[in-house]
Amino acid sequence: MAADWGEVETVQGAAKRFGMSAAVLKWIAVVTMVIDHFAAAVYLQMAQGYHYEVYYVMRKIGRIAFPIYCFLLVEGFFHTRNTAKYLRNCFLFALISEIPFNMAIFGEIFYPRGQNVYFTLCIGLCALIALDRLREERGMRFALMRLMVVVFAASAGEILDVDYHWKGVLFIILFYYIRNMQEWIRNAAVICAFAYETTAPLALIPIHFYNGERGRQMKYLFYAVYPVHLLVFGLIRFCLMGKG
Repeated sequence: MAADWGEVETVQGAAKRFGMSAAVLKWIAVVTMVIDHFAAAVYLQMAQGYHYEVYYVMRKIGRIAFPIYCFLLVEGFFHTRNTAKYLRNCFLFALISEIPFNMAIFGEIFYPRGQNVYFTLCIGLCALIALDRLREERGMRFALMRLMVVVFAASAGEILDVDYHWKGVLFIILFYYIRNMQEWIRNAAVICAFAYETTAPLALIPIHFYNGERGRQMKYLFYAVYPVHLLVFGLIRFCLMGKG
């Protein structure tokens, strides 16, 4: 998963000299996500109920990834010159990732009752596009329209049974609205939103050090790492389960 920094405008002036670039944040998200998926797809099958503490720790490490991806999605939305292409890329990799996701997480090739996180990002991105078009509008009518966008997007996340469900879509919208607020307000909002996931607010630490710069980009590598690692873990899970 990746913010579409291929078409990003260079950030001038506001960027800090030191800190973490978007690329570094992506690597943190990738590593924690892979640990999480390894625990869910492979380790649990290998352990067969034993060493649950190790499994638990790996899953808690993985909770750090999603807030970073939400943050980067919003940053990518604000910086990309082509939101249509950004959405297209997310949707394309949502389709590519679905069977690997089913294999790794559910142990099945086809599993309609759960969709991968790229679909969550797609719904969130659609909501951002709609909300941004209404951003400068004032009055009760437009306030209700913005509310309808949020409700519709969250409902879509729940109906389609995407990863993180309605909450995942709302987290993306949350990062959109708090982006220009004071840092202590942003942190308080994220901590409250992710309080049910005890380790997720730790994502605020690397986000705090974000310097507004792109860093060294490997855009399609970041997109592809999601389906590729799920496919590998899915094949290993199938072998452990005696399938194939």
